[in-house]
Amino acid sequence: MSLFTWSSRRQLAVFAIFAMVVLLIVLGAIYYFRPEPTCFDKRQNQDEEGVDCGGAVARCAPCSEKIHDLTILWTRLFLIKDGFYDVVSLLENGNQFLKTDKFVYAIKLYDENGVLLAARENSTFIAPGEKFVIFEPNVQTQNRIPKTVILEMRGVNWKSGEAVPIKIDVLRKDVFLTDALNPRLEVRLKNQSASVIYKNIEASAILLEEGGAVLGGSRTMIDKLDIFEEKTIIFTWPRAIEGVLRADIFLRQAP
Repeated sequence: MSLFTWSSRRQLAVFAIFAMVVLLIVLGAIYYFRPEPTCFDKRQNQDEEGVDCGGAVARCAPCSEKIHDLTILWTRLFLIKDGFYDVVSLLENGNQFLKTDKFVYAIKLYDENGVLLAARENSTFIAPGEKFVIFEPNVQTQNRIPKTVILEMRGVNWKSGEAVPIKIDVLRKDVFLTDALNPRLEVRLKNQSASVIYKNIEASAILLEEGGAVLGGSRTMIDKLDIFEEKTIIFTWPRAIEGVLRADIFLRQAP
């Protein structure tokens, strides 16, 4: 004899169907309203290599053990006039997907006895994977002669980002650095982009001799460069510079 009557079995079936419908609705609601995984949800999801870091698809900031230190390729100082020096440094960001709007650094000048003569703190931005110039003009040493210069990295807060190529070509470089009255480097640029009007472009020039030694550096700003526009920018120095074989130009867009 069956333990359940036909009526009881029907009620159980209806209840099971109802429970299944409710369960599907609840699961659907959870799926629909659940937050999308991000690089800031304090969970290791997507294809992240750690909690909120790494991942080829997620493109989160690299995990701390994979973040490269900035590389200081060289730092030089150049006498401008008695007691005043320009400091030029070339650095490289080995992180292809990290950038910062504020990299804090200090330059320090020492005499032959290791006595600090001058120090200056400043900050700049860094784009992903870029090689860039730091230029600090007119550092005063009170007529004392510096022997060495050091660029000290004070702090950097990385965030995720991708390199954006600047479509500006260098068309021509005209060198007038032996002109005693007005030593200068004139550089003709052209915006090759059909859609981007460039603004706040930082342009730096590095002067090198035949053996590759650095003879000087300078910097200027380009406020605006329209689509397909050509423009000549001028780098100047207070005194003539002999022996310049080539001039390297570095362009980058301020955030």
